[in-house]
Amino acid sequence: MMKIYVIGVGDAGLNIISRMKLRKIDNVKTIGLGSSYNSLMGALADYKILLPTDMTGHGAGGKPELGERAMMIAKDRVLSIIQDPDFIFIVAGMGGGTGTGASPALAKMLSDKFPSAIIIGAVTYPFRFERARLRIASAGIEKLIKHVHTLILIDNNKLLDYYPNISITKAFEMVDNVVIGAVTGLVSVLVEDSLINVDLADLKALLSKGGLVMIANGSGSGADRVKRAIQSTISHPLLDVEYEGAKGAIVHLTISQDVQLGEVIEVANQLTKGIAEMGEVKMGVRVDEKARESIEVTLFVVGVKSRQLFGEQYD
Repeated sequence: MMKIYVIGVGDAGLNIISRMKLRKIDNVKTIGLGSSYNSLMGALADYKILLPTDMTGHGAGGKPELGERAMMIAKDRVLSIIQDPDFIFIVAGMGGGTGTGASPALAKMLSDKFPSAIIIGAVTYPFRFERARLRIASAGIEKLIKHVHTLILIDNNKLLDYYPNISITKAFEMVDNVVIGAVTGLVSVLVEDSLINVDLADLKALLSKGGLVMIANGSGSGADRVKRAIQSTISHPLLDVEYEGAKGAIVHLTISQDVQLGEVIEVANQLTKGIAEMGEVKMGVRVDEKARESIEVTLFVVGVKSRQLFGEQYD
């Protein structure tokens, strides 16, 4: 059976896996790592470990070096929980001490210990007004991307750009949903039987290509279902990426019985038209007998580019 672990590091990571735990996603084990006793005890996870800093139980004081050191101290405890993983998500907010310092150290120890596992980072970038945190976050992301196979990058500033009047609770729920959607998409593609299957080897091969990844979900129903499915998949405002020249993609469709072959091909063509000429594209299709006049999409694109952070590109 496929094994997926999601590790939340620091307060932001703990919040995301707590929301994920409430969704009761099958085939996923959650681990919470935090340096704040109160935050850790309030989190929901299958396993929880307190990272010991100089201020044990009271955080890392915004110092990544303390978060990194605490991760190394807790190394054996963390590794003892994880058994024969296929995929490991490391989820954190960048810019503070624990997430920024501990996440790269965790990624390195996991890649050393489990060379056959695919390690995916999923991190948030601070708001522009958090000036000192921006520099810290940049440095942390530079370290993290060296030790993960691929990285999902979520810019908090897009919340302000697209939803200036949204409540803060709803705003951060949207951020959490990006990561949760990535995990649930991975699980559904691999676990549920399909007419055209995407297997574990296919997905591992794609995600091993490295760089930034976009994992998006979309859907469409009714007369304009093809157009709606395409638009809703590629228009997520918190993942502001360009995938012209991307290294590869997997498109997985869950369709109702009335969906025609031409519609399936049109969705796949439109969602992969930016892939490099030599890029690998794989499609999976599942027919849902309970669905009515609908197309649901899970899209994995590896090697996308983003100018939303620091004015730079990661590829």
